[in-house]
Amino acid sequence: MLSDFHFRTFARLAVVPYAGGTVAHTLRLIYKFPLTEAPFWIHWIIVIIGGYVCTGFIFYIKRIPLKGTIDKLFYGLVIFHLGGSVIMHAYSLLMQNNDWMAVFPLNYSYFALIYFIALGLYCKSLNHRIALH
Repeated sequence: MLSDFHFRTFARLAVVPYAGGTVAHTLRLIYKFPLTEAPFWIHWIIVIIGGYVCTGFIFYIKRIPLKGTIDKLFYGLVIFHLGGSVIMHAYSLLMQNNDWMAVFPLNYSYFALIYFIALGLYCKSLNHRIALH
């Protein structure tokens, strides 16, 4: 059944956008390129993988073994961040430009690097808990 496959795979795949974002922001800090020059294939990857993952986080919230307030907070942050990212990157595809990305200065990537790593590690730990559940 498709929903069983989706449930078994969405958390595993959740690590991909956070690993990719960690690499992208690290490269941005090294090479200092503006986000407005991001290639459009990146938007497609974020929309497709992020959409798949985010729908899993939303659809299966009742099946996830959440442990306490901090866990629920991180779970919500992933939905908020990934869902928002999907919407913004879909906007880039729709408008065929990256103009909205100009609001993120180079120094933003230091902050982004921290939360990409934190949310990626959270998704990795959540994947292990789902597998054991």
